[in-house]
Amino acid sequence: MNDGFKSREVGDAYTYLAHRRDTNLLICFVVGKWNDLTYDEFYKMLSLRLRFPTRKRRVTIYSDGNKQNISGIENNFPQGSVNYGARKKIRDGQNVVGVVSKIILGNMSKADIPITGMDGFCSKLRERISCFSRKARSFAKRKLCIEQRLEIFSVQHNFIEHQNGVTPAMKEGLIGKTLTWEKIFHVRLTTLK
Repeated sequence: MNDGFKSREVGDAYTYLAHRRDTNLLICFVVGKWNDLTYDEFYKMLSLRLRFPTRKRRVTIYSDGNKQNISGIENNFPQGSVNYGARKKIRDGQNVVGVVSKIILGNMSKADIPITGMDGFCSKLRERISCFSRKARSFAKRKLCIEQRLEIFSVQHNFIEHQNGVTPAMKEGLIGKTLTWEKIFHVRLTTLK
């Protein structure tokens, strides 16, 4: 096996998610190691999926405060176009004993930093996909398996599940109606010659 492939596939894999708070849309995700390369890949994908930010029209990002977020943001967004705030849980063993909010880049209110919506979204993910629960028999061991499960989950979450008849993709204006798995799987595909 190629050593480069093996180093990407073997061992712990972390999932980096971008979730839009107001519409509940899962924007993008990246699965990989907990390192600068994966963070950079994540922020590159995020920057391609958002409207191009400027100093006047900034994008606002909240996270759990890992240091790699800063370099990922700085490498993939124009300087001065991002408001970035971090909320970090202070733990004593398994217990959360405090929370610290910090403004890292830009100008925003500390009151806007809570990431409880993301925590709720991650809880939903753990309930729906067994490999996102704590290590057990169903623990996914390969990056590709995790990515494939997330792709299915993102379609279900963004285009099929709805509240009051509206999906996250509809709130974003990406589609005009809810989809079903039948509609997705029975679409006639054209072939190129």
